[in-house]
Amino acid sequence: MFSYKSSLAFINVKLTIISFKIESNIIVCKLSSGHVVRCFGITKDPKTNDFIMVMKLINGSLRQYLSNNFISLSWKKKLGYLIDIAHVLRDIHNKGLIHRDFHCENILSDFNTIVYIADLGLYQPANVKSSQNSNKKIYGILPYVAPEVLRGKEYTQSTHDNFLALKICKGLRPKSNYKIPQLIFDLINQCWDAAPLKRPKADELLKLLENLYDDIIDNVEGFVIIKQIKETDEINKKSSFSIPSSSTSSTLIYYMTHPQAIYTSRLLDFKNLPEPKNADNDDLEYSGNFNSK
Repeated sequence: MFSYKSSLAFINVKLTIISFKIESNIIVCKLSSGHVVRCFGITKDPKTNDFIMVMKLINGSLRQYLSNNFISLSWKKKLGYLIDIAHVLRDIHNKGLIHRDFHCENILSDFNTIVYIADLGLYQPANVKSSQNSNKKIYGILPYVAPEVLRGKEYTQSTHDNFLALKICKGLRPKSNYKIPQLIFDLINQCWDAAPLKRPKADELLKLLENLYDDIIDNVEGFVIIKQIKETDEINKKSSFSIPSSSTSSTLIYYMTHPQAIYTSRLLDFKNLPEPKNADNDDLEYSGNFNSK
């Protein structure tokens, strides 16, 4: 017999029984990936009548783990985490599903080698669409919602306030003072392209990441990624981003969070947003910074 620590996720009782059955079927049956947080089943609070999903308890988010260990982790290790995430997304999409609230706090870690995807209640069959698009409500965490979705278009498998929503549609993207290899940076730019069809699909993303990972494993001097890693490591060593000595325990990344930032899912209702576009290099702005600590 195995014993697991579990966490509880409450589902509002106002959900119709039909949609509840669909969600529970998706969560319990369809998603069997080892990197999706395990759901043990469904129960109900007798006092409030809220339904409750009982899931395996994971130590924390990948963001938290990277905050504490980012500088000391190799690019091989970082790419390994990205490959795990891409694997799960591919599995989700192959089941005809979409994760409608995919962001760093829903990517969990056991602080070892395994990455998990959570917030299962927001998976949705890819072919389910609102009957009235004009009345469709959008929920999410604003910096992680695709610009076309903010404008009322459908979620697809490629997909603070009015001021921030406007800037996202105009091309605002995160920026870092930490130097990363250009090949990886180019891949990041592809993933947040303003045009959904220009973003790589999950299976394409997985292949691109695996190719980079294999090149790092082979460690051939002439490979572009090997050269770029050496160059970026040298740049970061000369800056405030340096790998600490054995006598120093700090490997932290300090995130400067905007004082008005909201990192919980909420209703997003914006009017008359412009058509999404990619920012010009001169227009790239910085919505949040991080430095070594």
